Amino acid sequence: MMKKRLVYIVVVLSIVVAGCGYRLSGGGPLPGNVTRVSVAMFENRSFETGAEAVFTSALMTELVRSSDAVVVDRDEAEAVILGTIKSITLGGLTRTADDAVVERRVSAVLDLDVVGKDGETIWSVRNFSESEVYTVSNANVSDEAAKREAVREIADRVSERIISKMRDNF
Repeated sequence: MMKKRLVYIVVVLSIVVAGCGYRLSGGGPLPGNVTRVSVAMFENRSFETGAEAVFTSALMTELVRSSDAVVVDRDEAEAVILGTIKSITLGGLTRTADDAVVERRVSAVLDLDVVGKDGETIWSVRNFSESEVYTVSNANVSDEAAKREAVREIADRVSERIISKMRDNF
């Protein structure tokens, strides 16, 4: 149910943003001086349900906020951004004396490509990673919510860093 809701939110956001060519004043051009870009739903190769919607939405938001590009529908775009979530992993970080996990680290690894209309890659990054630490809860529902929030934080940071790298042509 949550996955459907996230996908729905991203689709609605995509339609609204693409429909009006919406953008705020940005921080610089994208590689190849792309001014009109589309963002495809991330491919999710991790076991984290709904992560593709979270990462796609975060990237679209950051594009609007921090670049000079306008997010548009794919058929109107000069380029499309394709993302792949390669993995999202959990690891125990802090333990009590009786070996119970108190904090966990969530790590995500992804690939991203900016592809022109001609199919040629304009810009790409491989094995881009980010992590976040969260406090473990004894209640499964609270623990899952904390993990989801950590994934959202990762998606936001990854998006900020990637757009910054794109603008700097790294």
